[in-house]
Amino acid sequence: MAKRPALLAALATVVTATTAIGTLPAQAAAPLPVPISVVLPKPVNLAVAGNIPVTLLSADGVDATAVDPATVRLAGGVPVAQGDGGYLTSTVDANRDGRADLVVQADKKLLARDGGLGPASTALTVTGSLRDGQRFESSGTVTAEVALEVKFNEPLQVRGANQNLRSTSGGNLATVHTVLDRHGARSVTPLVPDAAVAKLDGLKAQAKTRAGSAVPDLGSWYTVVLPADADAAKVVEELKALPEVAFAYPSPDPVPPPASQDVESAAAATPDFTGMQGYLRPAPQGINADFSRRDPRARGTGIRIVDLEYDWNMAHEDLQLNSSSDLGGTVFPRYTGFADEHGTAVFGELVARDNGYGVTGSVPAATMYGISPSQAVSGGGTRWNPGAALAYLAGRGVLRRGDVVLLEQQTSGPLGGSNYAPLEWIPSVFDAIRLLDGLGVTVVETGGNGNQNVDSSIYVRDGIKWFDRNTHNSGAILVGAGSDTDRERLSFSNYGSRFDLQGWGRNIVTTGSNGNLQGGTSPANLNVRYTRTFGGTSGAGPIVTGAVVAVQSYLKATGQAPWTAAQVADLLKRTGTPQGPNTTGQRIGPLPNLEAALREIEVDVPATEATLSPGR
Repeated sequence: MAKRPALLAALATVVTATTAIGTLPAQAAAPLPVPISVVLPKPVNLAVAGNIPVTLLSADGVDATAVDPATVRLAGGVPVAQGDGGYLTSTVDANRDGRADLVVQADKKLLARDGGLGPASTALTVTGSLRDGQRFESSGTVTAEVALEVKFNEPLQVRGANQNLRSTSGGNLATVHTVLDRHGARSVTPLVPDAAVAKLDGLKAQAKTRAGSAVPDLGSWYTVVLPADADAAKVVEELKALPEVAFAYPSPDPVPPPASQDVESAAAATPDFTGMQGYLRPAPQGINADFSRRDPRARGTGIRIVDLEYDWNMAHEDLQLNSSSDLGGTVFPRYTGFADEHGTAVFGELVARDNGYGVTGSVPAATMYGISPSQAVSGGGTRWNPGAALAYLAGRGVLRRGDVVLLEQQTSGPLGGSNYAPLEWIPSVFDAIRLLDGLGVTVVETGGNGNQNVDSSIYVRDGIKWFDRNTHNSGAILVGAGSDTDRERLSFSNYGSRFDLQGWGRNIVTTGSNGNLQGGTSPANLNVRYTRTFGGTSGAGPIVTGAVVAVQSYLKATGQAPWTAAQVADLLKRTGTPQGPNTTGQRIGPLPNLEAALREIEVDVPATEATLSPGR
């Protein structure tokens, strides 16, 4: 028999699936149903390779996290994708019902090759076993499309949407309409929400006045959605051949955040873990936030940090944030497919409260926000759109000069697979970073866990050496992952001459993540979860961000104007602890040293009072 679960109203990024109940072997006295529902993302972009997150939902009496990933098959034969650490899975309460669910990643290319995923697909079957041997078979609905990102040449000042797409400077878009009509384009819409485009036009002029040079026109970026059977490569080729088009490429898919994971432990009462936060200790071990936090002017007061993050736990005992920390709202809803523990770990490195238990952030007085890169799309579901999220963020008017945006994302590189690249490899993201930089907002960008040399010839797009600082500089501070003992480049970290600074890439003690210091992965312990092994370039990024914020807050508190990202990066590089000697040919840069940096720009030593004993 089969039964249909209720509509999952809270799960914005997925659609409901029909569950077929598996049976136990015939000799079992009382076969038990295994009501594991399957939900798939909506929509699925067939234009780009990557993984599809498949969520297995727990139900009364059935724990989906007990599913053995080795037994899971999609469309009759496709296994769960694997990475360096084994099967690509994550534990998350996907539908916010208080029960842990399991998300597994499946390779789109394998699904297409084996016939389970194509333009006509409406559903995918999923089979597998729990670790106790019980089997399940379920089916999840799927909607396929072909989605592209397109940038029109800026002098055309393209605005409008669909059949109303037009050049406000008087250009002719007839050939563009001809190509799109021939391939049956379903929609041609601005990459950022309509309401934000006018704001971005004003910000562009403001940034040009401040920076003295033009910044990209984010209003010229569009999303083109085509039928699922469209030939994406042919459409891209035809669009790029038009003089009206500057860029055209398949809309990228989300990839796992650049973090490291480890085993879990049981929950316990929360002690003080701050003594374990070696990345905050004096140089050469850490960045010496111990020094900067002793000066109230360098604790982050007056600086806003925004993390581009899939999800985070606002209710964690050491964060205690309110709903206003989510700047995306319903326009860029938080994405649960990779769980909230990555974002919670990042937030903890920066702003965990100075309260005598748990951990303490490097700049605990800063104001912390997050925004998801998953954009809600018409008709339901979401599309991963980090460039649009950053443009939307710029248009919100929340950020001021000296504030910091941290990019906790990576993207597929030119080699595909797990050869991840820095997020600005996506042209729309590059443009959005340039806008933020022009507005005086410092962007700190995690460099990605792809073990890639970004100086390589494969990082050339449309004839542009993408990571050549001299000719194509986004303005972001690019961060690599170094060893916690000797500052050598860790083997997974990307590297190259474009990299500015490094942070620890392993053994980071912070809130959230896998809970292997306290809390484990039980949903009941979500708010008291701590880790001792957060890392990757994800862990390194907040360490550098904390140093940037400490400098900017000191400047602001002492009546000085905030510095540009280039000025702050130069200071931290000049005063930092050098990269280890064995990997200097694979540059990730020095580790910041806040004591040395702040002493170089010191206005006056903090006032202290001393009481002398009589006779002295």
